[in-house]
Amino acid sequence: MTAAPFISTFIALALIPVAFLFTHAFLSGRRGLPYHKVTGTVGILWDLSASVFYMLYRLVGGNVDSHILDISPNMVAYFAVHGIVAVVVIALELTMLATGLLQWRLKKKFKLHRKLSIPLYVFWFGAFLSGELVYIAYYLL
Repeated sequence: MTAAPFISTFIALALIPVAFLFTHAFLSGRRGLPYHKVTGTVGILWDLSASVFYMLYRLVGGNVDSHILDISPNMVAYFAVHGIVAVVVIALELTMLATGLLQWRLKKKFKLHRKLSIPLYVFWFGAFLSGELVYIAYYLL
């Protein structure tokens, strides 16, 4: 077990409220309740801010407080898949924001918005839970 870097801990904790916002937005959107617009928008913007920041931080060589993990080839594969899924999630989030804004402005429904809600929810939770599990395995167990 290695000491958890501040940035990794910050992101791991910062994404927990997004899980609640996404769940509320997904379930209330399926039921046609009005508040899913607010929780969905806040959840997506919150997730985009945290995820894009963390990805850029790591991409430009952001060292996680000089901690070096013993990373096996399996973990390299995991990080590659996790990164690809995160990029897909970002694309889905941007599409959901765009179609949501169009729905608000034009006062008409877009089937694409509803169709993408399930893949976004599934992919986001997959990336979120796998990231949290790796964080727990590497830093807490």
